[in-house]
Amino acid sequence: MIQPYPPENPDKHGFLERYAPVLLNQKKVQQILNMYAKGERTFHRLDLRGVTLENLDLTGIDLSGANLTNATLINVNLTCAKLIEAQLMNAELVNVELDRANLSWTNLRGATLIHTPLTKATLRNTVLPSGEVSN
Repeated sequence: MIQPYPPENPDKHGFLERYAPVLLNQKKVQQILNMYAKGERTFHRLDLRGVTLENLDLTGIDLSGANLTNATLINVNLTCAKLIEAQLMNAELVNVELDRANLSWTNLRGATLIHTPLTKATLRNTVLPSGEVSN
């Protein structure tokens, strides 16, 4: 039998559906970092699912409403950052500085926090990794 060209389902294994958004979001991160370096601090409601942020100083950044589900943050300084209503479900945070960061109404359900204390962050109605809601 002759196969149709192009194939009926060129993504039959779902590779593009799973990985294309992550690759596009990682490219978006580079644009954000360039803007941050020029002094921009406000980046609301961005889709950053699955991105990797590593060895960055993002002091004072405002990622309110951003979707960072399944993201990986390693050695990131988010001192005084605004992550209000951000989605960090199933994210991995390793050595992330959240001193005076505002995580009010943020969803951290299923997130892994290693050497990332929340003691100095604002956690008003935040969904913690365990699923509990902070006061």
